[in-house]
Amino acid sequence: MTNAGEKNNAMARNGRLARQAFWAMVQRDLLIQARDAWEFVFRVAMLPFILILTYGFMLPTLGVLPKSFPSQMFAGMVGMSMLITGIHGTAVPFTMDFNNMHEIEDRLQAPVSSTVVGLSKMLVGIIESFVGGLIVLPISLIFMGSRIDVTMGAGGILPLALVLVLISLASAALGLLVGTIVKPNQIAAMFPGFLMPVVFLGAIFFSWQSLSAIPVLQTIVLVNPLVYANEALRAILTPQIAHMPLVWSVLGLVAAIVIMGGLGFRRFHRMVVGQKA
Repeated sequence: MTNAGEKNNAMARNGRLARQAFWAMVQRDLLIQARDAWEFVFRVAMLPFILILTYGFMLPTLGVLPKSFPSQMFAGMVGMSMLITGIHGTAVPFTMDFNNMHEIEDRLQAPVSSTVVGLSKMLVGIIESFVGGLIVLPISLIFMGSRIDVTMGAGGILPLALVLVLISLASAALGLLVGTIVKPNQIAAMFPGFLMPVVFLGAIFFSWQSLSAIPVLQTIVLVNPLVYANEALRAILTPQIAHMPLVWSVLGLVAAIVIMGGLGFRRFHRMVVGQKA
């Protein structure tokens, strides 16, 4: 009984220590981000601002696009902002800490598992992902408010909350994976080489079902987690627009989290072993 009690006490202490270390890491990363708050807002808001101004305001006003187009792209703007912000918020600090500043070495020396370190990085990305979604909302309302036809009822609040959480998790999981692949000198190429295809093939300006006219492309874009994010938001916020069934979208997000998170942590643990060797 004594040995069992001591073992339980040791496990409790280790768990308490892991939680304290985890929150200390998260708070430090968030404090660093808070110091550059305006740079963060500018980085997160610029792409949605340009897209909304052009496709959601100017072109419909000029008659180049139908006036209903802002409703088509509204869900896509929210999904894109959340996913891209979460990827950037997880991947860039991670790759910089690991390859340039080597700050990750200090964290790995803490008496906690490397998984705790990886999860702390992901939580920061998840928080930034939600902030990214909040930033795009006022921009959308300013330029597209009168043209957005959101028909979500009270019953959609819970599914919307679930989808937003899944999008944030998917963005952080993909950010972790990208952070273990991209080197600091490759960050400048990450946007045109990786994020641009994700954005413009992510069902922002079109629905997945509309791609039935191009079956090959409709199949290829299924590897893009942004498609599932935007289609899930479209199904909840603007269900009058053709969309992928919500169950499929949710399953796609869950699969993206499991696959990308699993690969990301596998690569992360390999990097940790190499760092300690």
